Amino acid sequence: MKLKIYRLLFIILFMIVIIVVGLIAAKYSKNYLNDQENKKTVETFSRSIEENSENITMNGYPVIGIVEIPKIELKYPILGLETYHPEETKEPMKIAIVKYWGGKVNEYGNLSIAGHNNYDGTMFGKTKNLAIGDMVKLTDLENQTILYQIYDKFVTDPNDVTILQTKDESIREVTLITCTNGNKNRLILKAKEMKE
Repeated sequence: MKLKIYRLLFIILFMIVIIVVGLIAAKYSKNYLNDQENKKTVETFSRSIEENSENITMNGYPVIGIVEIPKIELKYPILGLETYHPEETKEPMKIAIVKYWGGKVNEYGNLSIAGHNNYDGTMFGKTKNLAIGDMVKLTDLENQTILYQIYDKFVTDPNDVTILQTKDESIREVTLITCTNGNKNRLILKAKEMKE
């Protein structure tokens, strides 16, 4: 009798392990496929701006620029949205980095962009490894690439809107936003244009 119970428990445990492994594999394969789509979009964006094409999109969302962070080998399209309400950014944030607040890419003022902190390192999953002094590159629709240097890194409350404010309209600044601490806080990296 005990042997039958042990066998049944073993079979149930084995099935649970198979299901969990399958769910994890499905999530990571989805992130991998999404990452491949992002790479294609970056290539399309680069070709299109060189040819002066317009209306570059990814899954129906307009691509307004490219964010690149060499230290963590990150290169993603930036999707622009009509509105910047957190509820409206959920779907596009599943596929790429999203303009959360601010003007156009590389305009003066503060451009805030947000991305998921994926455990597999995709999107903004490696931004925790960045430090003050690291570089961020932004390429805009005019094919202008500007180099920004990180000058501040901190964790804040998800409702902290002060991170979106422009402190100096005469400089170019970018704010990178991602989740941390089980989505209870936000990791913020602020960078400003490198002057020659």
